[in-house]
Amino acid sequence: MLYLQQISSLTTGVTVKNLEHIDKYPKMKLPIICFHFGGPPLPDVSNTAIEDLVLNDLPSGSVGDIQNLQNEEQCYPLQEMMTFKLSSLQITPGVYYIGLFNGFGPIRTQSKMINRGSAYSFTANITVEGCLNPRMWGEYCNRAVDDLSMEQSNGRYNEIVESIAYRNYSRTICRQKFDVDAYALTVMEPVQQVRITAKNISEASRNSREFSIMLYARYNALPDKISHDYATDISEDPLVIQLPRAGVWYFAIEPVFKSNVQQGMQKGNIEPCYLVEWEVIACMQEKAVSNCTWKQHVLQAIPYQNQIVYLPDRGNVSSESVDFYLEPYLSKSSYGNGHGSDNGWTYFLLYTEQGTEGYNTHIQLTSDTKLSYGLYVRFGGLPSLDMWDFSYLDQTSNSNNNSMFKLYDTSQEGINLYILYPTAGLWIIGLRHPVHLNNQSSPQTMMTISTDTCPNQCSGHGKCVFKKDLSESADYSYCSCDRNYGGFDCSVTLLSKAGYYTVHFLSLHEQRLQVIFLIASNAAALLPAFKVFQQKAFAEWVIFMSSGISSALYHACDVGSWCALSYSVLQFMDFWLSFLAVVSTFVYLTIFSETAKRTIHTAAAIITALIAQSGATRSNNIIIVLSIGALAFLLGWLIQLCTRCKSFSFPVGSSLKITERWQSSKDQLLGLMMAIYRYFRWGYVLLGVIAMSMAAISWIKEASETYWIWHSIWHISIYTSAFFFICSKAKTQNVDNQEAPAAASYELTRQESFARV
Repeated sequence: MLYLQQISSLTTGVTVKNLEHIDKYPKMKLPIICFHFGGPPLPDVSNTAIEDLVLNDLPSGSVGDIQNLQNEEQCYPLQEMMTFKLSSLQITPGVYYIGLFNGFGPIRTQSKMINRGSAYSFTANITVEGCLNPRMWGEYCNRAVDDLSMEQSNGRYNEIVESIAYRNYSRTICRQKFDVDAYALTVMEPVQQVRITAKNISEASRNSREFSIMLYARYNALPDKISHDYATDISEDPLVIQLPRAGVWYFAIEPVFKSNVQQGMQKGNIEPCYLVEWEVIACMQEKAVSNCTWKQHVLQAIPYQNQIVYLPDRGNVSSESVDFYLEPYLSKSSYGNGHGSDNGWTYFLLYTEQGTEGYNTHIQLTSDTKLSYGLYVRFGGLPSLDMWDFSYLDQTSNSNNNSMFKLYDTSQEGINLYILYPTAGLWIIGLRHPVHLNNQSSPQTMMTISTDTCPNQCSGHGKCVFKKDLSESADYSYCSCDRNYGGFDCSVTLLSKAGYYTVHFLSLHEQRLQVIFLIASNAAALLPAFKVFQQKAFAEWVIFMSSGISSALYHACDVGSWCALSYSVLQFMDFWLSFLAVVSTFVYLTIFSETAKRTIHTAAAIITALIAQSGATRSNNIIIVLSIGALAFLLGWLIQLCTRCKSFSFPVGSSLKITERWQSSKDQLLGLMMAIYRYFRWGYVLLGVIAMSMAAISWIKEASETYWIWHSIWHISIYTSAFFFICSKAKTQNVDNQEAPAAASYELTRQESFARV
């Protein structure tokens, strides 16, 4: 992975137009694609997400370069055709995540009755190009990278002086064509310093002093003149990397002329030779920094219930503990601190495993007294006052503006923070503290470090959901919030106790109107309930009344007004009784005996309950329920036809002619059709179809912003259609005793819902 080129192309069914006015586009409707290195992207953690949205010229079909994924995720508005490119100088070894979001903001994680809105299909193609040999680089993979770590003969000497270890690597380099040489140095653990210098520059020509030896250094990727972490002329001054991150450091060394004129005239006549030395300085015996006088502790990862806790490898920590007292592990010396003689540093090293990038690192400090700690966290290297990824000094000085850092319930006596979706690997926590804390007779501060699933347990307002990415190679967790809350951690109150949005674009009057419509529209259930009660179909009456009441109670809770029962119970009751009401309407329109009706109602209750329990809000449930009702309707009429089949048979030995038999069969069929025609009032059937069509239109039109109006119309139209269909059933006459086959006298029969006394 030393030289890679990665190109990602994406084809979607959406185009976001007018990108220059993107800030005016509703965030919860804006489809975006986000990239992040090391962990899943999370664009709606901070308020800067919309401000950081990449809005450079990226017309449909163009190629966009992705930069600095190690620091922040980058998000782009989705367009119909998009191509992104990571060049060889941008790719570092690790896991890259791509996330597609159909809108973002606090409402994204809010539980809704039905998730409606625009749906986008997409196809993606990712191409990765690289050298098969990891020690080769260049456009044609024809240039070698010298790995200093693999060639122990380069170690000129090893020395340990008072817990300080020195290791040196050297190279004598002669280049006639002024080529660029590449080297790799693997730093296996946190060290104090890497120092590079050039010595013994040869006098190969009289102008040899006119060139410089430029050194470019970069962490985990090949450097060049543009992309590098450090750059200096090591023929003049050494390059010193303080507290380098653990991993692979790449160095590019290039002799260059100080004068462009001399470079063109004499470059071919010079063969510069020079000696380059690398020196790595590290501490031994669990010491760190400050002349190796401060303590560092490697934490052990211990599985505990549904999380992983990190504890020091010490005998005074209980095997059942998830936390430990901090004071016994603190450094006693403040030597060489340079920022106050009373402060020292203590470091804790923890290694997070591959596959945990979709979870969160939780760090918590609690004390009986005011805390005197500054907390600094850094990936791969020892943190300091100048180098850190996340920090916390007090409530007014911290890195909470970082999108992957979140504070909770922090006070003078406690620190409670989460690092969201951290990169797998070495993380170092540095505590800056007064050295006298180590001398306390009784420890007062408890520290807890763990890998948790969802941040702050979804703030007590949601449930943690576990998923796998589309490649099935990584797990991740996220919060699914209750109806009244939103945000990535369910900490944002969206609905007040009075049922009104606290985070929305609606006025108070509009919110009240939504609540009234969603609840009051269920009064339409009285129409079919009254009609079936009038027909003494009491089972259907109970179903329609219960459906209307449960729907009203559910929507009262759904908008945050009042919850008679738990949200999940009300949701189940609403969908289950609605499904059952649909099937009961079809059954009512057929000719069934009371025994058959009880059987069908029981079976329908079981099936619709299973549907409502397994996935109530799925859109295809409507099709399933309508299919069940239609099947019961056709079954009823099929049974009725079978009972009339005798009318189509003829006695054995009948001498009727073929023409007479055909005429008789035709009369019987015509009579059956006339009976079906007289069984329904077709004007009501037409009105029922119109009302159902209106219900179907409102179902399709439902979206997050217009949900309240279209779902209210759905309530009214679906109950009204049931009313019209029930009214379409005409009063039938009992003609079972009639034997005449004539079409005019042929009638179908039905039994009343309850036997007459």
